[in-house]
Amino acid sequence: MRYLFLMLLSALVPLVITAPVPDYLQGQRAHTMQAGDAAEDDEEDEEPSGLPQAELALDVGRYKAAIVEFRKVLKDEPEHQGAGRGLAEAYNQTGDYRLAIRALDRIKEPEPETLSALGRLYLLTGDYTKADSTAELLKATKTVTGGIEGHLLAGNVLRLQGKYEEANVAFDAVRQVVLAARGNVMRIERDKGPQPALADLWCSAGEAYFWMNRLPEANDCLNNAAGDPNLHADENHLRSNAWLSRLFLETNKDSSVQVNYAGRVLRRNPNAAELRMWLAGAHFYRWRSGAGMEQLEEALKLNPNHPDILSMRALRYLYSDQYDAARTDYERALKTNPHHTDALGAKALHAAMLDMKDQLAEAESAMLAINPKPARFYEVMADGLSDRFRYVEAFPLYDKALKANPAHWTAYKGYGMASMNNGDDVTGKKMLEVALDKDPLRNNLQTLNLLTLLDSYKNFERIETEDGRWRLLVHKSEAPVMRDLYIEHLNASWDHMVKKYNFTPRTPITVEAFHRHEDFEVRTVGITGLPALGACFGQLITLDSPGARPPGSYNWASTLRHEMDHVFQIQISNGQVPRWLAEGLSVYEEKTTRPEWERHMHDQLFMHYHMDDLPPIKKFNEWFRDGSKVLFAYYLGNVMLEFIDKKLGGMGAVREMLERFGKKETPEEVFRATLKLEPEEFDRRFAEYVRDERIAHLRMVKRISADRVEKLYFKYEDGEISDYELVELALGYIQQGSRFDADTFLGMARKRGADKVKGPEGAIYWYCQYLLANANENLTREQRTTNGREALRQAIGCGLEDFNTFLQLAQMAQQDRDTEMTLHWLKEANRAFPENPQPYAYMYQLYQQSGQAALAIEAAEKWMQYDENNLQIRLWLIETVYASSRNWSKMAIMAEQALNVAPMDPRCHQFYAFALRRLERWDEAVKHYEFVRRLASGTPDEALSMEANAWLDIAATWLQAEQADKCRAALDKAKALQPNNPRIKTIEEELEADATEEEDDF
Repeated sequence: MRYLFLMLLSALVPLVITAPVPDYLQGQRAHTMQAGDAAEDDEEDEEPSGLPQAELALDVGRYKAAIVEFRKVLKDEPEHQGAGRGLAEAYNQTGDYRLAIRALDRIKEPEPETLSALGRLYLLTGDYTKADSTAELLKATKTVTGGIEGHLLAGNVLRLQGKYEEANVAFDAVRQVVLAARGNVMRIERDKGPQPALADLWCSAGEAYFWMNRLPEANDCLNNAAGDPNLHADENHLRSNAWLSRLFLETNKDSSVQVNYAGRVLRRNPNAAELRMWLAGAHFYRWRSGAGMEQLEEALKLNPNHPDILSMRALRYLYSDQYDAARTDYERALKTNPHHTDALGAKALHAAMLDMKDQLAEAESAMLAINPKPARFYEVMADGLSDRFRYVEAFPLYDKALKANPAHWTAYKGYGMASMNNGDDVTGKKMLEVALDKDPLRNNLQTLNLLTLLDSYKNFERIETEDGRWRLLVHKSEAPVMRDLYIEHLNASWDHMVKKYNFTPRTPITVEAFHRHEDFEVRTVGITGLPALGACFGQLITLDSPGARPPGSYNWASTLRHEMDHVFQIQISNGQVPRWLAEGLSVYEEKTTRPEWERHMHDQLFMHYHMDDLPPIKKFNEWFRDGSKVLFAYYLGNVMLEFIDKKLGGMGAVREMLERFGKKETPEEVFRATLKLEPEEFDRRFAEYVRDERIAHLRMVKRISADRVEKLYFKYEDGEISDYELVELALGYIQQGSRFDADTFLGMARKRGADKVKGPEGAIYWYCQYLLANANENLTREQRTTNGREALRQAIGCGLEDFNTFLQLAQMAQQDRDTEMTLHWLKEANRAFPENPQPYAYMYQLYQQSGQAALAIEAAEKWMQYDENNLQIRLWLIETVYASSRNWSKMAIMAEQALNVAPMDPRCHQFYAFALRRLERWDEAVKHYEFVRRLASGTPDEALSMEANAWLDIAATWLQAEQADKCRAALDKAKALQPNNPRIKTIEEELEADATEEEDDF
């Protein structure tokens, strides 16, 4: 994908079992009374004094303190069930499940609430036999709590054993108990304050409806528990907020998860691990992988044994090729719950990804032993293989999932999207329609969007080439031009890449181009907001067409080239190519194809290097799933490929890497075999390459990393900091936005004489003074300007070298109307960062304003070397410079570049054709005059005139090519459209003269 490699959203939010998180805000009353009882507990005032403190600690997530306080209560009253449940919950929240079960199991005459908490722990840890027997004990209590919790527990055991119809009967029994009790026992009385025991019951009712796929009723029940501010039993009830988070995330309302549920409650209880898991899911949903992984890491610090959280992170690791980390997580999850569906699914997916047949058989056997119809297990594998474009392997797994449980509706969506991404719209549409019909709330966005888009295909033209290589989908408004241009560029890419990779891909290759960016986003991932221009699925390419972006803002040709390179990588590697290698290769292909297509992010590379923020190769893939990092990740991947190409064996080594990944080797194995390096050694040598060969020429002020700031501060505290290190520390604080700290340490440096030091150290001191002056709100604007300029003068006098500062000085000089100094600083900026187009753009404008035409042309030409998209300046060079100077070669080059960003602009074809004709490239010239003809537009008269003149241009071209028959045919076309066009007579006269001359020669 250009700008963001594809990720299938169906894999981002695994359907995991929600861990039980009952709350106990009401003290003894919540534990010794049935929910809704009207009588007060006579013993309430006599409860142990430690219980309120214990429950408060539990409520706000101070679990260690809660454990201490609950144990004090139980020391005095060993059978205190409220304290026992509280202690178990504190252990549950920190992952000490064995101790949690012991805290409840030791109670001799357990109440329904105690049995319910114990049953959930058995379920979470995979002891389905004890969970089932606990369910029977609950039902035998003949209470509302026992009925709801007993049937729910029994239903979950049946569901996890693949007995889906029997499970639904049990869940429906929950529904019947709720219907009978909602007007009395389950009535919410707001004047009583938080009622967590009642919230527990409504949450369980919501869970039962959820598993029956009756999501509106589930939402109603969960709102009664904690969601509806006018009704809820307890708005801070953890278990209910976890379920609400899950429900809203699965129904595509990720903002509610962050604002109303997980995010809100976490502000009160930051140690609720499960809520962090759902918050992570909301981040993943919006391609904020870094933020999502941070939440999972924090969640697992709080609860290192939670099988749901571990499984989610294991799958994330698998999707980014971090196999060892994934294994650690799913094995830990299976240690807690040997039957955990997603953990076994992750284990099986890992095995399938790397062709570990024994491990796959082991995982599947373990799953089938507990659940002979594990639909979710097969779905996990199918989604993961689809993400690798391994559709041939994924489709049988989707079939297994649906055979196991035909009502597993989420698998229809995954199956449908995979089919569409494999180029099979018929199967894709069929599966998506089932998903939308049977599960409309989960499919209210992606699936609905995709089906709506499929309905719009009637407005597109489908083209299939005779050789069967290409299938195109192009909007009818663009097809007259783009179908030919696409095929031309695709064939050129094919010829080059077949030779480059020594590989011929499977065909046909489908290319779908969308004239609305929103349609491309929907076609690619089902929702809008995708920060990308194109995507590749192995034999399918989707991309923005030229009409999807304003002319001069998008290079369709470089995007198509980028995606075509993915076709080869994916097929050679059988979808196993890591993201960094895939995107790095495609971006490297862009810049080696045309110099102006190179991305110039040297400044960001400089900053990341000096911030010690170049990602280890083992973790680099995760950056491509993070919208905040992805743009730089693409560029950095390309630098890595350049490093491998130039220093570690060339493209032959890259080709071998793709093959080895295709043989299911791990990244470590591939690095050792092809590059003769461990990944850690690669990281070290790559950092050296960046330092020595990619950023050494740049002149910029370095960024100070957070680690460096911390180390410098410790040196200051120890009294070991040098004079310059004080300045460096001040700069670090400025860059972090801590102006007060920066001012403090800069003042210390000044007392040591830093303001008298010359050279680079003095330059940074005065540079810091300049930044502080600009940010000093205690000064007037004039004072800030005066102080800032003086500090800059001192910094420059000390030899400051900084691209951004030079640009600022140029702007200051321009404000002073000092053209000479403006140009001076622009040239300095250009010297500091030669690949940046900004100085060239400013110089072009200044030279234009001052009438220095030759210098303006030189600046414009250099500018275009570093800006692939600018249409306006290219047209200026063509019309004003190359046409008048009759420089047809440069005119042709610049016109071709313009066509790569504005192929629907007839002027670009006109200029290109004209230059080609002058260069005697007749066939190519005629082709582009033909495009001009097809682009005829305006009023009917204007369109007719434009078409007629295009035919006359074609006739003139054939005349110059001495192709008289073709010339006459084009003239006839022009006569039929506009017989009185004066150009007709001129061309006819020249044609007759040529004929007479030929006769004379004969």
